[in-house]
Order: sequence, then structure tokens, then C-alpha cells
Amino acid sequence: MRKSDFFLLAALVAVTLDYFFAGIADASQIFYGMAIIRTGGIVGQISGSIAGTTYSHNKGGAYVRNRSIPTNPSSAAQLQRRADLATVSTDWQNLTAAQRQAWEEWARQNPIVNALGDSILKSGHQSFVGLNSRILLASGTQILVPPVVARPDGFLTLVQDGDIGTGDVDLTFTAALTTGNQIELWGAVTNSAGISYVENLYRFIAFSAVDEASPWANQTEIELILGTLIVGQTLHVKAAQFDPANGQRSTFVRSDVVIIDTP
Repeated sequence: MRKSDFFLLAALVAVTLDYFFAGIADASQIFYGMAIIRTGGIVGQISGSIAGTTYSHNKGGAYVRNRSIPTNPSSAAQLQRRADLATVSTDWQNLTAAQRQAWEEWARQNPIVNALGDSILKSGHQSFVGLNSRILLASGTQILVPPVVARPDGFLTLVQDGDIGTGDVDLTFTAALTTGNQIELWGAVTNSAGISYVENLYRFIAFSAVDEASPWANQTEIELILGTLIVGQTLHVKAAQFDPANGQRSTFVRSDVVIIDTP
């Protein structure tokens, strides 16, 4: 394996872990077949997917279901993401030893929480790839040194409205965005009220404008990715505050709404 191929593969794994540990299903658009296992006795707890089976848990306990795999793994957006990963991978190779050590130290001081609620320490490489891949997604400028500020605070409340008639399709939130920040929005639509697990269905929708005020009229952005909204569908969204200067984001807050059409 060529050195450049090795670093690209490592970047793919790093950004997959970044999304998976954050509880975001976009990893399935890049890399398939990963599960987190917490051992105890033989196996105490499993979260994630292996082959065609997904393991998860909710307030009722652990459960297993068939895995749903996206039918279009090579969209224009996904191809761009892979190109961005190649760029970030090359940039990691070009860092000095001191810069890489700075990222390793930052990663040690900034653990993340995985799907089982465990605190996980990422490598400096994973942190570099994760933050810079988000910056590129937002059309920003990559960073070579780790952030020196804390990640943004999360939203206190989040309500997605879904009236495609005389009402509104917008996102109302508190607290206000920190100056210079954006909203990072993910969404999914389902056609059955009985579907409650949608983590594997979420798709990246858009970043809002910088300093977006509440409410954010987001129907255009949603329909561009998920298609025309239809009465009776359930629209699932989750949003975080995103700092485009350093790629950090807050925890996600979720809101679901059934689409209506007020005359």
C-alpha cells in the first residue's frame, strides 16, 4: 500500500469515528460495518452495525433490527466529501512534528462521548480530520493548529415547524447563536408514524447563514436535500451550533413535526 493511500484510509476511519461517536448517522455514507461493543461477561452491550444487523438500545432496553443502507452511496455531495478527506489527509502528512504533537495534546484534553455514553479519547489525527472536514463542508479555511476556545454551547430549545400551506416551515431556537456561528442542520423524512429510530436516515441539510436569527426559514434547504415535503410525512431534524472558524460544534438537539397544509 502506498503511503498516500494509507493516510487516506486512516482519514476515512477517523472521520467515520468522529461522526459515529457524535451519534450522527452520516458515517454510513462514507464507511460501512462498524459497531461499538462494551464487554461484560461474554458481551455486555453492543451499539452500531455489523454487516446487515444494527444493535441499539432505548428506554425499553437493547434491541436488534435489520440495517438500512443508503441506496445512493455516490452522490455529488458524497464524492465531494471524499475529495475533502483526501485533501485533509494530505495536509496531515505535511504537518510538522510539533504541530502533530499539539493535535495529540488537544485530543487528550477534549474527549468525546460515543453512542454508549462512554468518554472516548480520539487521536490527534482523528481530531484534525474531523474538525477540518467540517470546515471544508462549510466552505471554510482549514486550520493547522488546534482550537484554543471551547466548543459552542448547545441550543436550549429547538422547534421545527412544518406547515407547507399558509403557515411556516422554519426552525425556532433558543439561545441565540454565538457571534460568528452557524446552525448545522441534519434531517430525515419518514412516511410512517410508527418509525421512531431515524439516526441511520439523517442527512446533512445545510449550514445557516452566520449569526442566523430565530426563526430560520429552512424549507428551501430541506427540500433541496430531502425532496418536496408531503402532508402526513414526519420531518425529523437535529441541529447544533457550529463554529466555522475551528470546526467545533455543540451537542445536537432534535425536533420532529408532522407536515400539514393549512388552507
